[in-house]
Order: sequence, then structure tokens, then C-alpha cells
Amino acid sequence: MFSEKDFERLWFLYKTEGEPKGVSINSFCISNNIPYTAFHDWFKKTQKKVVPVEVEGIPEELLQAANEEQGATKGKPKRTSPHKGGIMVTIRTREGSCIQKKGLDYQGLKTLVEKLEGLC
Repeated sequence: MFSEKDFERLWFLYKTEGEPKGVSINSFCISNNIPYTAFHDWFKKTQKKVVPVEVEGIPEELLQAANEEQGATKGKPKRTSPHKGGIMVTIRTREGSCIQKKGLDYQGLKTLVEKLEGLC
């Protein structure tokens, strides 16, 4: 019998070693002496887990930086840039999908989380 840790280890190894080489998960399971059906059952069961994310308030460092920036730019025209902030978020699902958003400020991060909550 295989434990949850065994399947987690197998999934990690597959994502780091098997998938980059183009090996199917079925073949990878067979080469590691794990029945694919057992892995598939575990995988389906773990896909239903949703981790709630809650963003409350603005971090103190960002609040201070915003206040300093306002004081430094009084009287100067505001710069416009395609990247509003320095926050980058990468979300990878177990089935291999990847969502990546760069250049977020606090408000952009908050909006992204709200949109992702709607998908759950």
C-alpha cells in the first residue's frame, strides 16, 4: 500500500524529472513500480482541496513606501509605467496549468485574488 507521502514524492519527481523529458505520467508510474490507477485515484482526491486566501489590509512597508513616494513626487508629474509594482505571483496547478502575473501593486494583487476566488 502506498502512502500519501509516496504519491506526493512521485508527483514531485515527475514534475521535476519526467515531465521536462516528455515522459507520460503513466509511464513514469510504471517505471517507479506504482500502479497508475492508484496514483490517479490519489490525484483526483487531492485536486478537490482548495486553500482559502484572504488579503487583509496593506503591509506596513508598502504604506510607508507610498507615503514617502507621495512626499518625493509632490509637484512632479507622475511617471507611467507598464509595471505598477514589484509583486509577481505564480500559481501552478497539479495538472500543469500556470497562471503568472507580474508588475502587480497591492490593489492589483487584491483584485487578482478576488477574481481567483470567483473561479473556486
